[in-house]
Amino acid sequence: MGKKLQPKELDSIIAVLPAKEQAKLREQDISPDWLREQIEQCRYLMTRDKWVGPIWFVAYSVSLFKTGFSSLTVTIFLIGMSYFIYTILKTGSFGLNKKRVQVFEELLKAIEK
Repeated sequence: MGKKLQPKELDSIIAVLPAKEQAKLREQDISPDWLREQIEQCRYLMTRDKWVGPIWFVAYSVSLFKTGFSSLTVTIFLIGMSYFIYTILKTGSFGLNKKRVQVFEELLKAIEK
């Protein structure tokens, strides 16, 4: 088991996250296993976004080029926007997950000292 972080040390590490995320982390019982699990989950979400984003963009661009503003193009656009809005609201954006990974890794180092 790692050491318990002091509130000042915790606050300095999590300062890069949004206030809502900081509040959740202050209430969380932070353990090395929990941090590893969160790092893995955030990396999975980032990988998912890396695959969906470019594929959606290519499909939308090809459809726009080939058919103009047809029902196919609008449907592809709406599917992509629905995915990204859902993802941002439920699991966080790619950038937020990247920050989370950095913070969780830093917390893990601090706890395991």
